[in-house]
Formats: sequence, structure tokens, C-alpha cells
Amino acid sequence: MKNEDAQLINRFLTGDENAFTILVKKHQKRVHALAWRKVGDFHTAEELTQDTFLKVYQKLGTLKNPNQFAGWLYVITDRVCTAWHRKQKPQMESLENTSEEEIDGLSYRSYEDEQRENASVEYRRGYIKNLLEKLPESERTVVTLHYLGEMTCKAIGEFLGVSPNTVKSRLQRARNRLKEQENMVQETLGSVQLPANFTENIMRQAADIKPVAPTSSKPLVPWAVSAATAIFIFLIMGVGSEYLARFQNPYNVNAQSETTIEIIDAPIVLDTQAKPDLRNQAGRFETDGRRSGIGPQASEPFVLAAATEVADEKSTATKPQWRQANGPEGVSILGFLASAKGDVYAASPIGIYRLTPDKETWTLVNASVTNGQLYPMPMAERGGTLYTVSVKELLSSTDRGKTWHALGSRPAGKAKGLIITDEAFYLVTDKKGVFRSMDAGKQWTAFNDGFKFDAETSAPKITTATSIGNTVFVLTDLELYRLHSDRWEKLPIEPPNTSDSFDSSAASGNNLYVAACHDYSRMKIKPSELKIDDAEAKAHLASLTSGKTRWTLFRSTDLGNSWVEITPQNAPFSMRQAIDIKLIAAGETLLVAGGRYGMRSRDDGQTWTDLGEIPYTPSYTPAAGINHNTFYAGKYEVYRTTNGGESWHPFMRGMIGTQMRNLVAFKNALYVHNDWKIVKSTDTGETWTPVNFRAGWNSPRDPDFPIQRLVVADDIPYGVFLEKGKRDIFGAPTRKSKLRIFQLSADGNTLSPVRGLPAFEYDLELDSKDLLAGEVTLGALAVSDKTFYIEYRRELFKCKPGTWKWQSTGLIDAGKHPHNSRKGFQLAVSGKTIYVGMRDGKLFQSFDEGTNWKDLTPNLPLQFKRFKEITFVGSTVYVSTNKGVLT
Repeated sequence: MKNEDAQLINRFLTGDENAFTILVKKHQKRVHALAWRKVGDFHTAEELTQDTFLKVYQKLGTLKNPNQFAGWLYVITDRVCTAWHRKQKPQMESLENTSEEEIDGLSYRSYEDEQRENASVEYRRGYIKNLLEKLPESERTVVTLHYLGEMTCKAIGEFLGVSPNTVKSRLQRARNRLKEQENMVQETLGSVQLPANFTENIMRQAADIKPVAPTSSKPLVPWAVSAATAIFIFLIMGVGSEYLARFQNPYNVNAQSETTIEIIDAPIVLDTQAKPDLRNQAGRFETDGRRSGIGPQASEPFVLAAATEVADEKSTATKPQWRQANGPEGVSILGFLASAKGDVYAASPIGIYRLTPDKETWTLVNASVTNGQLYPMPMAERGGTLYTVSVKELLSSTDRGKTWHALGSRPAGKAKGLIITDEAFYLVTDKKGVFRSMDAGKQWTAFNDGFKFDAETSAPKITTATSIGNTVFVLTDLELYRLHSDRWEKLPIEPPNTSDSFDSSAASGNNLYVAACHDYSRMKIKPSELKIDDAEAKAHLASLTSGKTRWTLFRSTDLGNSWVEITPQNAPFSMRQAIDIKLIAAGETLLVAGGRYGMRSRDDGQTWTDLGEIPYTPSYTPAAGINHNTFYAGKYEVYRTTNGGESWHPFMRGMIGTQMRNLVAFKNALYVHNDWKIVKSTDTGETWTPVNFRAGWNSPRDPDFPIQRLVVADDIPYGVFLEKGKRDIFGAPTRKSKLRIFQLSADGNTLSPVRGLPAFEYDLELDSKDLLAGEVTLGALAVSDKTFYIEYRRELFKCKPGTWKWQSTGLIDAGKHPHNSRKGFQLAVSGKTIYVGMRDGKLFQSFDEGTNWKDLTPNLPLQFKRFKEITFVGSTVYVSTNKGVLT
């Protein structure tokens, strides 16, 4: 094989490009196998394999001894993979590594349709990957090269620089360890195939690379051959230019006769200067010139794959053509931490933000540390070192959050708390209880001795965890536990009523606070089934009218041995009826958040002050108390108070991570629709202000309708929002409400309901079932000729303002969406003409506002699985599918 490689290399160096093609085909499987071994992802390994061969193409002339090509190729592959690890971006968790419970809790937007199609294959590959991780490094490598790289023991030996007998013994030991699972490994890895055009893609990219001239004397290409080759290439370019003007005529869905379709490749050619892409990064960076984080923290140019960094190369940054707009600001906070140095840290799906005492702007100090989900990321500090958790690991930082290092794998489950004492690390999870590590997070063991926790049922429900000094406390919905002498002991405190449960806990100094609240799930009768004359309802109403609250506060100053009740006696009605309590403590100041209202005590709960409305802060959201005046809280946005909660203001400057539904330009302004509101910019994105709802209408928070977008029709923007619902006899929001279509005012500053349009009924329980089933409650909205069209529970309705009635068009989608991804109709309307793309790939057309429909599917020239978008441009309709575009 050495002689064959050397011959191919010499042929390539003399100008034979085909020789390099043969070299790629010969070694691509083994390089891909090694790359997968290094990075653990098949698709990434394909990209790195291409990078490797492009690097080989460029540097092959520097190889002094062609007989050492196999070992040299190994080194190049290893360097490319190492460079990728330095540059890698935040990783999303794959389906195979995420439990069903976690997937149910995630936003469906995290999984694209293509991921669902490949879920089974990816799961099997992930299982094999985890199986191989149990093998020693040397055995794992030879198994991967043998089955995935399809290499013989001799070839592996040459590739790794060891003897064939050593490879054989390693392979045999691995087989003995795998035993009956070896067949699965062989079948799975052996079934992995590189794309058919893999080699062609490499050679196409290599055409833009100038190889390094050989360092030693090599036969030169005759001038005549070079000239002939150049002339031949120019002739090809000349001939090809004749065909640039020949494009396939688009298919017309309105055609009355059958059309003959000729499918050709017609690349779009743009006359632009090719420049390296720059990584766009939300937020700001602080950098001292060093690499920080698990991936790069400063913007770096991304050029052709052949330009992977090698030690003797330097990359040159080019000026980006795009710049990051200053907003809209907004990101979900997964964890807060106030450090001993006065810094405030916020963990988010974007990364780690830091706020220093001398600044009024958050700084994104690390974009690699994230769990890629909306699960909690509790943070802790010990001895000047910061700690937090990702989905799988415990991480630490010693440079104020810039660089994070993995300390080891962590137990699975949502992290409810991370407590660090002088003796150990404690991780509290929702599914398996408490885990303890005695070696700074490298290894974890279940630590539930004395703790009444059932891992099978996850009962009782763990609420929070906190500590005072080295004493750790864990609060469940019914009990409070304290760690004592390597056992959990139940403390003498219980919810005051049988229908109550513990909501929140907080600690400050020697004070330990616990809040209990009314729990509907513990009632014998569901709130929706209660009637005003029910005994339970009467008892609760009597407690409200008597001035009693439905929540209770307790305080302990002796580590939980004794308790006193500190429930406010002067709570206003808005606070008395709170059904969820969040406690935030700092010094002698205690804030109590009850939904959208709050109270404050400056003396450890002895006296109380009503704060009125405060940011919505449920008990499960993170919050931070910096001192007796400064607090951070809020579910949808970060709010700050500097006067002990008397006033709050959004504090998101620098946190640019809002998920945008769509961006609309209207009357010299930009409008962004995110999950819960609309914001407006009149200075090209530099500053953003919320668009308010008309007086009497509140900005809705839930539910989340993924397919909803702002729609501009007849020079007016429209959107669908949830009407503020009524409350039940307990003061809680009822499950039923109304969905209304709102329009933007002429000045672009106010949203108000469209007059003459009735509302749709909204049922929270039905919407929850739709969410779990992957269905759509409310689909696309379209407006044309003052007629409104909308999909509601798989049926297309229409209405003209003033008729006060939504009329069914008769178009009902009874088919099952192949990807179960909550994508409903694709809808486009122009005048009286309507096009609707169904879930099952059927296309319908109507010329009379939906009175009559025609199925166009049998006459379509493409076979596709789903629609991506349907839109009108003038009188022409364009139908985008997963296989191409029709018009």
C-alpha cells in the first residue's frame, strides 16, 4: 500500500489530478472513521473529512517521504479535529441523548423535520457511540477504524504506526468486551456510507486551492501540457457560458393541459466578491487575546474547509458585511448568581452573561456554556471559582466566566439546585433526588438516605434547595429536609392545610424562609368542576372574605429546628389570592412575589410593605438578591429594582437573544413579533420599544402559537393574540378564553381588535392536548379584499368584518402530518384566489374565496412530502416544497 500511495502522490505532484481523486477514494472511509472517533458525530465527521483532504491537497507537496503518507494523513486528521474542538459552537442535544420527559418539556422548535426522519438511525448510532465509550481508548480506535473505516489490521497498523499484531490483539480484546453486542456494532458502523458525491465535492473545492510546491526536486509539468490544459479549461468555460441563459420554464399550477417538464440543473450565479463568512454572535465580548470557553469567544473568519488552522498558519479576518443589530433585547434566564466580587452572572440558552458593578450593560463572556434547552442551570461559587451545569456535565470557571472546564459527567435530570460545601458537592435533580460528589464533581453517587424520595415516581416533588454555611436543605412539596451526619432528616414543618404544598425557600444569613401555598392538584375536586355552592368552594371563599391569605410564610433562625409564622397580616386582596409564591432574600430584606404582585419586609418578616404590581416571577424561575435594595427577577425579561422592589425596570441591555417569529417593515419602521409581544424600531434596529395594546387589553403571555406571524394586508399589519381570560371562584385564570385578531393603528404604536370580527374560543386543556399530540390549535392567518382567513383546529374559516360569524370554507385537513411537528396549513390569498397546502402534501386551489375547491395534486410534476411556504408575488403564486419550488 505504501508503494501505491507513493506512486499516486508522485503522479499528483506531476499534475495528474485524477491521482488525488484515487487517493481520496482509497482513504476517505478511514479518515471519516477517525474523525467520528474524535468528534462523535457522523455529519460533523463528514465535514472534517473534507477539510482533511483539502488540507492534504494543499500541503501534499511538503511531504518529504511519500511512503509515510498514512501516518502523515493521521496527523493531519488529528489536527483538523483538534481545531474543530477549539472552534466548536454550542451543541444541541441529539434525540438519542434526551429522555422522553425532557423532549416533552422542550420547545418543539428545537427539532426540525429532518431530525425526526432520522431519529431511529441517529438513536442507534448514539447507542453504539455510548457503547464504544466504555472501551479503552486504544481498543475503541481500532474497532472504529476496522468496522467504520473498513480497514484491515495491516492498514490500521500503518495508519496508527503500530504493528499488525498489536492491532489484532486490541481488536480481539474489544470483541471480548463487546460480546454479543459486537454484531450490532458491526452492522451499525458498517451501514454508514459517505454521500455518493463526496469525492466530487472535495475535488470541486480543491479546484480553488493552490497546492504548496514540493520541497524536494520533483518532475515538472511540461509547459506544453500546462498550456493545453489552460486552453482546454477556457474552452470549457466559453462553451458553458452559452447555456447560462437556458433555464427551465416554471410549472404553472393554473395550466389546463398536461405540461412536459424537463428537469435541469440551473445554478444561480451572482456577481459578488467572495469573502469569508464571519460568525455572528449575539451580545458583546470581552477578550484579552486568549482563547476562552469550550469554543472560540471572539469572532473568527470561516473560510474554505482547507484553511483549517495549523500551527504555522495565521488567519486573516475580513470586515463583515452584516452587523449585529442592538436588539430586540430579550432572553430566557436559566440561572442567576451574585458573586463575592460583586459581579452578577446570568446563564441562558445563548451562553453566560456577566454584569460588573461599574457597568450598566450585560456582557456575553462565554457563548459555549449552555444546555441548549430551557432547563434550569443553577450556578454556585466557592473559593472564587464559579460552577454551573450543562445537560451532561458540571463546569467550572476561574476567570470570571470567560473560560469553563468540564469537571465530569453529571447525573441526568433537571437540575433543581447546585450546593457546594467544604465537604462535598450536592446536585439536586427532579427525577432521581440528590447526588453527592466527594471529588469536586468527577464522580457522583445517589445520596437519598433518610430522604423519602421514590425514584420511580419522582415523588414527592422536589421544589428547591438552599444552604446556610455548610448545612444543606432540600424542600419538597410536602416536607423540608436537612443534611445531618450523612443522612437527610425531616424538619418539624408541614403545609398548614391538606390542600397546601410548599412552593419556595430562601436563605440569608441565619434566616431560613419557607413558603406554602394552596395547591389545586391536592383538591378532591378539580377547580373546573367546582360550583359556588360546593362545601370546599364555600370554605375557600370564606377564607378570602375573612382576610386570610391562601399562602403562608415561615422563618427559622436555628437551622430549621423551630419555626415561626411571618405571613403578612396586611396583604391586599391581590396578594391574598396568590396561588404561587417566590421568595427572594438579601440581608434582612425579604421579597415575596405572588404572580404579578409583591410584598417586602425590611426586618426579617416582622413588618410588611405592599409593593403593588411587580414583574411576573413564578416560583420556578431564577432570581437574585444582591443587597437590601438591588434585586433581579422576571420570567420573560430580566427586571431590576434598586429601591427594594418599589419600582422595577427592564434590564436587558446587551442580552440579544429574542426568538423572532418574523420581521416586518412598515412605514419606515421595523416590527418584530416574538413569542409574547411586538416591538418596534424606527432607527434601523438600534433601539426597540414595545407596541402597546389598546387600553383594556393586556399583552398576552401564553399560549404559544408557533405558526402565527404578523401579516400585512391592504397596508395594515395584523396579528392574533389571546384575550385576557376570566378568573374562577378561587381567583385563578380559567382554562377558557378567546382568541382575537388585532390590527396596528395608523401611527404604528397601538394594537386593537378588528371591529366586526368575532373571537375564537380557546381552551387551555384542549391546547395542551394539541401540544402533546403535535397538533395545531391556531394556524396561519391571511387577509385579502377585507376578508380574513385562518386555520382553526384543522379547518379553514373565513369572515368579513361586520358579519360577526366565522364561516367554514369546507376545507378540512384530516390527514396526519408525517413529521408531527405542529405545522398546519400553508396558506396564501390574493383577491378571491386561495392556495392551501395540506399536511399530507396535497395542494388545493379556489377562485371564489373558498366556496369551491380543486385538488391540484395529481397534476403536479414533483413528488414531495411537505410544503414549506406558499406566497403570492403580484399575481403569481410560488409553492415551496421540500423538493423544489412550483409556480
